[in-house]
Amino acid sequence: MGRLQEEQVADLVGKFRRGVITRRELLAGLSVLGGLTALSGAVPSLLRSVGVETPGVRPVLAAAAPKRGGTITAATIDKPVNMDPAFAELYSSMQVYQNVFSKLVYVDRNYRFVPGLARSWRQVNPTTWEFDLVDNAWFHNGEKFTAADVKYTFDRLFDKKLGAANAVFLAPTEGVEVVNPTRVRIITKANWGGLIPSLAAVLEVVNKKAIESADTKLKPVGTGPFKFVEWVKDDHITLERWDRYFKPGRPYVDRVIFKAIANDTVRLTGLQKGELNWIEQVPLQMVKDLKQSAQIKANPEGAFFPDLFLINCTKPPFDKREVRQALSWALNRKAIADLVWHGQAMPSAEALAPTNPLYSGFNPFEGTPNVAKAKELLAKAGFPRGLKAVFAAQPQVPTQVQVGQLVQQMLKPVGIDIEVRSFESARWFEELATKRYDFTSTYWSATLDPEHCYFPLGHSKSAWNFAGYGDPELDRALEKFRFTVDPVERKKAYGEVVRLTALGAPVVFQVNFIRTYWTSPRVSGVATLPSLELRMEDAWIV
Repeated sequence: MGRLQEEQVADLVGKFRRGVITRRELLAGLSVLGGLTALSGAVPSLLRSVGVETPGVRPVLAAAAPKRGGTITAATIDKPVNMDPAFAELYSSMQVYQNVFSKLVYVDRNYRFVPGLARSWRQVNPTTWEFDLVDNAWFHNGEKFTAADVKYTFDRLFDKKLGAANAVFLAPTEGVEVVNPTRVRIITKANWGGLIPSLAAVLEVVNKKAIESADTKLKPVGTGPFKFVEWVKDDHITLERWDRYFKPGRPYVDRVIFKAIANDTVRLTGLQKGELNWIEQVPLQMVKDLKQSAQIKANPEGAFFPDLFLINCTKPPFDKREVRQALSWALNRKAIADLVWHGQAMPSAEALAPTNPLYSGFNPFEGTPNVAKAKELLAKAGFPRGLKAVFAAQPQVPTQVQVGQLVQQMLKPVGIDIEVRSFESARWFEELATKRYDFTSTYWSATLDPEHCYFPLGHSKSAWNFAGYGDPELDRALEKFRFTVDPVERKKAYGEVVRLTALGAPVVFQVNFIRTYWTSPRVSGVATLPSLELRMEDAWIV
């Protein structure tokens, strides 16, 4: 059994455990994947854990071998705006350019860090990491990749004149030293535990000559599996296979065409008609039925996308902790998951899903909704007769509006009267940046390592602290978590961050959206990843 089949079996078992599919549907799915015997790896024990035995000598269908050639036409939700990886201005931009550039390190579906441009790495001492690099990677402009490109990438990222947004995720880096063309040292503050996940999440390596000869925001040049060909604004972006890609045999397809289609139904129709063969999302209320369809394919999913409330702690009424906690006690996360996300989300009180090795499971608001507790906290805060607040929503983000309307109903019995007010995206962001808003909801797309979420949103000195929250105890906990390398100690430190964030409630997590990629039945090798990368080098058409 190939790795893809193993992942598909694990995906089916996960759905069965969550009640998404029945035992009969589980067995039917397993038969499609090739029967229940001759399974490799951890699959037999995984099946036994849900009462499915694997005895006998039934034949197993072989996985279809990857095939070269063809074009994948993919539909994202938003329009890309910038191909410069130093900025990552929009998730849809990242979905494209992460196929043009390469990273030193990648992460697989099981949270294992695997080689990219770095063949291997090691921590030499508390402040020094050494990376041995591949010697067969070439940029799309013909320049050979060397350690100098890694140093240039970091130097550019931290150039204050550039003002790169992604620098925040690599802030503990002190410098980069070139040892020789295939070896580089990254110098950090002592015992930064988040270096490797940060490299896997946000660091695409660029080339100085390419940066200086063209506008990278419009014409990206990397060492990735696909080279940039054209960008027709408001229509499509075309990438073509890079024949000098450093991974032998990859990518499989000749080209990838990205289109931005905002409407879920229009994307689904395009997939069903064969105009598209990969789409990011279908109408959520149709997911359960579509998973039974033979016309399209749901690929291995993952809950990597937290949706959360941002609460303005700088002005009444949410400047009082008890009011923020009252909101937390009034929430019915399961109702949000079911009614807004149509069951395609997991109720969660933290940024991570249970699949993440660092997941804490801590929830001080277990048993919510608790109206009596919420009222008690409001009275303690000086609002025995209730209060009024505004939920900021963007009309072009339907789930955000629906969350606002549902929370409006949830908070009314507590005595919090909510007005759901709509703002266009630019104005909505301005409300956050200037701290004029009361509270809102949003997603956070960087959670491979929780440092990428909790530190920018919660640290008092972070430019991304939209809540305006300052707690010295939380700052110390965040610093301890950030600068702990040992996995066991780091998980403990993360648990303290979750606890203090939940109790202070400047950010209140509600659900983790279960992301599923949808393709035609002929497309294989596609799966959601903890880094949220859309890794098209793994895809092929049968």
